[in-house]
Amino acid sequence: MTLGISQVTIYVEDQQRAVDFWTGKMGFTITTDLPYGEDRWIEVEPPAGGTRLVISKAGPKWPGPAKDLPNYVLFQADDIVKAHRELAARGVEFSQEPKQEPWGWSAVFKDDEGHLFHLGQH
Repeated sequence: MTLGISQVTIYVEDQQRAVDFWTGKMGFTITTDLPYGEDRWIEVEPPAGGTRLVISKAGPKWPGPAKDLPNYVLFQADDIVKAHRELAARGVEFSQEPKQEPWGWSAVFKDDEGHLFHLGQH
């Protein structure tokens, strides 16, 4: 049996603002954008392919963005210094610049919804 991860959901207040961030600043591609009840089912894929992000409208039962700690989605770069420079030039805000950790390189960035994410390099 082969298992993999196809999607990870991010709950947002404003789906269009999130789409603009992930496509415009992060360089992801929209793979699915369909009506979903009163909202939309939106999937975006990173430039290198792989696991898609589902940008889902947050509701009362879903938590808002964690303001103090990065969430559980970790992005990987083959050259974190170059990725940081390019993403920052596109307007991505970093709360932690790339730094060497015992396990590899790490940086933390914030999306336009306030979610924090790790960017790593092994």
